[in-house]
Amino acid sequence: EFCEKSASDKAQQPCSRPDLAAFQISSGFAIFYVGWLGFKTWYISKTVHRNLPSTPEGCLFGWLHESEQIAAANFTFQVWDFIISLLIPEHCTAIFLTHHLMAAVVSWFSLHYQVLHYYGIYFLGLTEVSSIFLVLIDLARYFPPESGTVFAHIVAICQPAFLISFFLYRVAMWWVISWRLWSDVLTVTGNGRAEALRPGKT
Repeated sequence: EFCEKSASDKAQQPCSRPDLAAFQISSGFAIFYVGWLGFKTWYISKTVHRNLPSTPEGCLFGWLHESEQIAAANFTFQVWDFIISLLIPEHCTAIFLTHHLMAAVVSWFSLHYQVLHYYGIYFLGLTEVSSIFLVLIDLARYFPPESGTVFAHIVAICQPAFLISFFLYRVAMWWVISWRLWSDVLTVTGNGRAEALRPGKT
């Protein structure tokens, strides 16, 4: 699946793609970190809801340590992913590279201007929960598990978990949180609070 083969190669051993394997494993660490931290902050500790005012100003300009951690990790990961993707043919596409670039820019703005800390927990952290399951599914494509093994059971669980979490965080909730984000942006830019809280940055 991962290598081009001629008819004479079909009888030979499958080719090796250590670059893809290393990429998936390395990405998994970063994705797990931001996904778990986002999940914990949103649902378990609920600090994003308790420590930030639920006003447009609070959601856009409030400071949260966990959001700063997620933004820093995401910026580092996306820059790394952009560079590595240039070396992997399957990932060196305009869509992938643009995604990494834009995610890095958003993370940098969040860090540099201390903005979007409420929404950063969701968009830069919680939405990556589905990607945690996807990393394991992709690893199973590279290392097909034997039937009945622990890894096979994990992959079997990850497949429906990916579908459910993807629909929940990247479709259903995405529209709701996005609507609130843009509503807050229009509010603070319209009433002058954005310029007052971030002079010269709007």
